[in-house]
Order: sequence, then structure tokens, then C-alpha cells
Amino acid sequence: MKPTPVFLYTALGDSITRGYSAPGKRGYVKMLSSKLAATHPDVRTMNAGQKGLTTEGLLFWLSFSVTLQQALRQAHLVTLWIGGNDLLYAYIRKNLLNTPDSYEQVVYRYRTHLNGILSRIQSFSRAPLVVCNLYNPFPRSQLSLRWVSAINHSLMRICARRNLPIVDIYSAFRGREAELIHGYRTGRLTDIRLFGGNPIHPNLRGHQVITRRLLKVLHDETIPHHL
Repeated sequence: MKPTPVFLYTALGDSITRGYSAPGKRGYVKMLSSKLAATHPDVRTMNAGQKGLTTEGLLFWLSFSVTLQQALRQAHLVTLWIGGNDLLYAYIRKNLLNTPDSYEQVVYRYRTHLNGILSRIQSFSRAPLVVCNLYNPFPRSQLSLRWVSAINHSLMRICARRNLPIVDIYSAFRGREAELIHGYRTGRLTDIRLFGGNPIHPNLRGHQVITRRLLKVLHDETIPHHL
């Protein structure tokens, strides 16, 4: 009897990918792995989500971590969620630490880093790669609306050039932020604190919504033929 083939799912991202604010950190990565197990009994997961990770940090990690590079080489599926901390740290530097940093520069660096990230992933892995866009945890702030949209627009253009599918988390959360975000308060950027928890991570229901969106993209694209 042949052994069951191993199916490796590698997830790249920040604390959202890691599962922060989900009960037992059982976030969308674990939920998606459970769904994949229906057709792949021996699913193994490499959750490379790191709290506080930015696009610059992920690009550096991809460039020098042999462990991560190996996980990508062996992967049968790769997901990417990154960029929220780029904007969060820019806001903190500008508004809480009084360190000037233009959002235009942040978006420019995001584009540069994202292109580098995708190039490195695709140099290590031939597995299907799906990319999540960003939801907006502060929908009642015009500044947040403007720059989350700018990041997502950049992401859309970059992924279109590379023919990569995008998981539209932005639309899934829009209008449901209070229901899907852990500790949601006023929906304004003034909810951000320099120290302490910030209302930015999905709650259990939010991670369930993310998982459903991921599954829909996996089923709608040509990816099932690889899975």
C-alpha cells in the first residue's frame, strides 16, 4: 500500500496570518488546512506569519532564511498576506511619534518590496500562489480609506502583471468591520494606541470569512487542478 502523499501548505504574512485574536490562534491558516484535509489527508502547514512583519521584513526573511526557502520549495500551495503593518507603522511614526514619513513614500516602498517578495517566492516555488488584499479596520477615517485603497490598487496592478489571483478580503469586510474585527471600537485611526492591543485583527468570525474567500478563489481559479 502506497503511503499517503504529503501536501504542504506554506502561509506567509504577519500577525493576521499567525492567528492573533482568534481563539487559540486558530485563524484562517488552520481553518484552510482543515478544509484541504478533505481531499489531502496528510496536510502539513508551515505558518510563517510573524507579528509586526512588514513587506521590508518579509523580503529580508525570504532572502536569508534557508528554512523558509525550503518550505517554499516543498510547498503545494502558498498564500501571502502582507502590508498592513507598513501603513500602521507609518501612522504611528507620523501621528504618535512626530516622525515625518509621507504615505506616498510608504506606498512606493510597498510596491518595491512586494515585487521583490513575489519574485523570490516564485524563484523558490512553482506551487499555486494566492495573495490577499487588505481590509480596512478604520473605515470611518478618510486617511485610512485613502491609503488602504492605494495599497490594494498597487497590489492589484502588480498581481495582474504576474497573473496571480487576489483574494478580495477588503470587500468581504467592508460594512461588517464591527462584526468581524476583534475589539472594534469607533472605526477611527484615533483608536490606535502606541502600547496595548489595537482593534485590527479578525475575530473568529472574521477568520471564517477569510477562509471562505480563500476557498472560493481556490475553486474558481485553475488552482484545483494542482491541488
